[in-house]
Amino acid sequence: MIAILLVRHADIALPRVSADPSLNDAGRTRAEALAHVAGSAGVTTVFTSPFRRTKETAEPILKRLGLVAREMPDAATVARQAHAGEYGPVVLIVGHSNTVPDVIAALGVASPPVVHETRFDHLFVVSLTDVGQAGLLALTYGNPSF
Repeated sequence: MIAILLVRHADIALPRVSADPSLNDAGRTRAEALAHVAGSAGVTTVFTSPFRRTKETAEPILKRLGLVAREMPDAATVARQAHAGEYGPVVLIVGHSNTVPDVIAALGVASPPVVHETRFDHLFVVSLTDVGQAGLLALTYGNPSF
């Protein structure tokens, strides 16, 4: 089995003041919470987008695990290569409110969740079986966001 952990980047100030904002204080706290929650999950590969907020979200877990983030390719490529086991048994993807559902759908989940612009606390786990099936577990982490 392969597990894909997916989160939207941690908290930023809303409305956004720039196209590439940094995390705010709550976001930095949430990024540390992600490292705490997922740090012992056996993560072998971490993907981020080119944007600062995803890289800052991943930074604590990358430091904890001694990994380097990879820039995430398109959803179809991630899904194909994840199903083939090319990224290892546990993958973390730090994306955006629009990309996380797209990747979940590409991985084979029939009804991907909606990630609202004001929510930063979702942690989705997609489990990929040896026969190509995908299951979804929806969790939250850190302080609740609404």
